[in-house]
Amino acid sequence: MQTQTSNTLHNAIMEAGSKDGPPMLAPGYYVQWKSRIKRYIDTKPNHELIYYCLENPPYELGWKDKEVPTSEGSLITTTKRVHETYKNVSKEIRNQLNAEAEAV
Repeated sequence: MQTQTSNTLHNAIMEAGSKDGPPMLAPGYYVQWKSRIKRYIDTKPNHELIYYCLENPPYELGWKDKEVPTSEGSLITTTKRVHETYKNVSKEIRNQLNAEAEAV
């Protein structure tokens, strides 16, 4: 059961946009983030390279299987899933990530 105050508040919110113009929070009132970002990129001297990097993302870090010994000095290994980070990827991938970061 709603109180009179909450009903009044609800009605006031609904009326705010219905009489004088489009409803509150209509998408047309806000500049879309996508166009804002594109306008910002266009101001940069290397905008073509930035667009290329956005369309062709760099190596994506994900999950990989890693062989781990079951105990110290043991020859028996188990497979463990670990999430890749910048620190634990191979040197080639790290160089690729660094080169793409410097290009932008």
